[in-house]
Amino acid sequence: MQDATYWAKQIAEQKISALELLDLTVKKVEKLNPALNVVVELDVELAKKYLETKQPTQGLFEGVPLALKMLGQDIAGMGSTASSRLFAGAVAKQDDNFGRAIKAAGFIPLAKTNSPEFGFKNITDSALYGDTHNVWNHEYYPGGSSGGAASAVASGMFPLATGGDGGGSIRIPASWSGLIGLKPTRGRTPKGPNGWRGWQGAAVDFGLTVSVRDTARLLAALQTVQEENPFGQSELLSSQKLLNIGEPRKKFKIAFTTQTSVQGIEISADAIQAVRQTALFLEEMGHEVEEVSYPFDATNLIQTYYQMNGAETAAMYQQMKFAGPVDDAKLELMTRALLEYGQNVSAADYIKSLADWDETTVIFQQKIFNEYDIFLTPTTAKTAIKIGEPMQDEATLNKMAHLTQYSAPEQKEIIWDMFYRSLSYSPYPFVVNLTGQAAISLPVYLSEQGLPLGVMAHGSKGSEIQLLELAYQLEAHGQFAGLATQLW
Repeated sequence: MQDATYWAKQIAEQKISALELLDLTVKKVEKLNPALNVVVELDVELAKKYLETKQPTQGLFEGVPLALKMLGQDIAGMGSTASSRLFAGAVAKQDDNFGRAIKAAGFIPLAKTNSPEFGFKNITDSALYGDTHNVWNHEYYPGGSSGGAASAVASGMFPLATGGDGGGSIRIPASWSGLIGLKPTRGRTPKGPNGWRGWQGAAVDFGLTVSVRDTARLLAALQTVQEENPFGQSELLSSQKLLNIGEPRKKFKIAFTTQTSVQGIEISADAIQAVRQTALFLEEMGHEVEEVSYPFDATNLIQTYYQMNGAETAAMYQQMKFAGPVDDAKLELMTRALLEYGQNVSAADYIKSLADWDETTVIFQQKIFNEYDIFLTPTTAKTAIKIGEPMQDEATLNKMAHLTQYSAPEQKEIIWDMFYRSLSYSPYPFVVNLTGQAAISLPVYLSEQGLPLGVMAHGSKGSEIQLLELAYQLEAHGQFAGLATQLW
């Protein structure tokens, strides 16, 4: 499998035309997609028309076909359904700012990939489009919510695909699909013109890749300064450094832990081994590596995340009602439960939740990043979830379906139960969505069952270059044991 940088170079050197690469990509999708259910919309004619009429750019990925997530990434004329039956058939009327940046980078928008409804899950199982399958083993999910994007890349259909990360939705599928998944610093990539706050800054758009150089170049292409973005960064990272990512320019001081982040959740032997072997390698490379405790118990923090999910769902629902009648029956059960719960989240509780996020950033800085450059944990506590594995028991499902019968405190407990099984698989990634810091999942491990699992390197805000240098060192020294390209 070749990365997107390779194909951009092939086009630039006229060894293949953009149209020929587009046709080759379409053939791959037609061959591989039926078994995986990755691409839920293939816009060949729209892509060819765009290719014929577009002006050449200086973009880093000029002429490379791209699959975008069917959630919050709009290209005029392509689907914009949020993977919900409520919006089945909806088409974007204009490019959003992320879509414009994608085009400026030289990409040719070709397809939309599957995600769960509104991105609330760490699996990809939308009622509108069905289950997406993991390339490593079709009986498992690739993760979520950018699961379609992950399988699009891991299968070789596309060298790179865009995803969104509001609680681990790039890094979880990267872990379970053998890919590189960066969650940039809050505000680093374009937002708007709708949804400037994006889950109060928790949600960031970026991509899933098979090479560190693609990750770095994508960041160079997409990073932006937006005055109108309430969470925007005030300056750009060095493009020269991003385009020439190599071995770390200094030895890092690295903290690592295999402790759980949420009380009561157990971490698998695979996850522990992935972190420990990576920490040992980094120590052998000359970095100062130290084992530490997880800096806080994130149990309360995840509750604030659920409050935000609920409140944002309620706000979205109100906006939809202003536009016209809403058929609630078309919403999936989890969405309906979050909606009901969110309507009972008080303004005081919501504001307190956001204050807790800020306090967590302070704690992280004081306990980790004042002393260490990088913090290493598992990306996920376990390898991928098997398709068909129940994520709630019957009692919880019944309570979700009748949530209006319960008090607000009882609803809070039901929502906890609703998410608990999925949280037990991925208790780590959501934290940096709430703090706004950067993190990257790296494909360093393959289980005895042949399923990948990533480790996650955290950094403070603005630390992407350090994280990419660390990733490059692991890549260059053959540490990406679970990289999807090894399938081909």
